[in-house]
Amino acid sequence: KQVTIVLTFLYFIQYINHSAFDMGHYFQRAMLANGVVCALRLHQRVPQFRLTRVHFSMLLQEDSAHYLIYSLIFLTCHPITIALMPVAVFALLHASSFTRQMIDMHGSNSYPFARKLINHVAKHQATLFRFVALNEVLILPTVVAMLIMGRASVFAPFLYYKFVHYRYLSTRNPYSRVIFYELRMSAEVLSRNPNCPSILSSSLLKGITFVSKLAPPYQQQQPEQQQ
Repeated sequence: KQVTIVLTFLYFIQYINHSAFDMGHYFQRAMLANGVVCALRLHQRVPQFRLTRVHFSMLLQEDSAHYLIYSLIFLTCHPITIALMPVAVFALLHASSFTRQMIDMHGSNSYPFARKLINHVAKHQATLFRFVALNEVLILPTVVAMLIMGRASVFAPFLYYKFVHYRYLSTRNPYSRVIFYELRMSAEVLSRNPNCPSILSSSLLKGITFVSKLAPPYQQQQPEQQQ
């Protein structure tokens, strides 16, 4: 995860310097590093691999599998800056957790400055998860736009839709469902605003209906299943 953070940082340096070649280089490496980490975490979560439908269904319930698919999608795409945001944020959260474990081995009062930074990240963890979920939603229209401009594979929008599908059904991370709900509520409030033009109001309602039809059915698990 530390490697992913460094590669993302180098990508933004090249972005500021308008170096397109190096941008693509660091973008692909960041996605590759994230994919490797996700594959390792997925192996830890589901160590015994079997070529069965039940096993693949079990794999696709894991968040690590979702972001392994995510990395594979963008490895073959033109660099999309917004696509690095979820990868970088998750890398930051995991790196902070790992660093805390390391410094705890040196005593509870060791490295106070590092602890202050880690505590600051932990304090805003929910906000970061919401930020990631919002990015996951906004990337879909971005991928469609990239396809129109010829900078993404024709399969990218369909594969990314499946990624969003799995994120929406995630049993460990509810933020995707929360963001979709909040965006829908905001769109409905705006469409009912008397100052909203009728064409925009109609478009919003049609968009809500269309997205709602694409949303997969979600059943809340019982407490004993979640543990």
